[in-house]
Amino acid sequence: MKISAFNAIAAILLFMHRPTYAISFSDAGENLLYFEYASLSADYCEQRGYPSRSIYSKWQQTYSQVQIEAVKRVLAEGQSRGLTTGEQQQVLSQALASHRKVASDNIAKKGVPCSRYREFLVGYSGLLKK
Repeated sequence: MKISAFNAIAAILLFMHRPTYAISFSDAGENLLYFEYASLSADYCEQRGYPSRSIYSKWQQTYSQVQIEAVKRVLAEGQSRGLTTGEQQQVLSQALASHRKVASDNIAKKGVPCSRYREFLVGYSGLLKK
């Protein structure tokens, strides 16, 4: 049996992108919350004259695979509960909006140590579930 180049590439991509879900659904949600905090904290510090957006961008790139896996895990949970793709996307969007509100409210109450923003992100790095 001969395998076409297309089928071989498709098989490789499928294998590479198969879900691993090394983290729980709960941990995935927590990770997404940390990413929201980090992003909103960068905005908060930028508004106060502390250059932090580029620091956040580098941090986010470093941990992008953690963020991607968290999103995949949340979507997989929706799929396992019988939700359609559209419903899964809607649930993810609602969860992210909820996390954004929690993070925003917390930042408004407590602030962010903008002069130590880089160290602040290191703290989040240690909290991410991998």
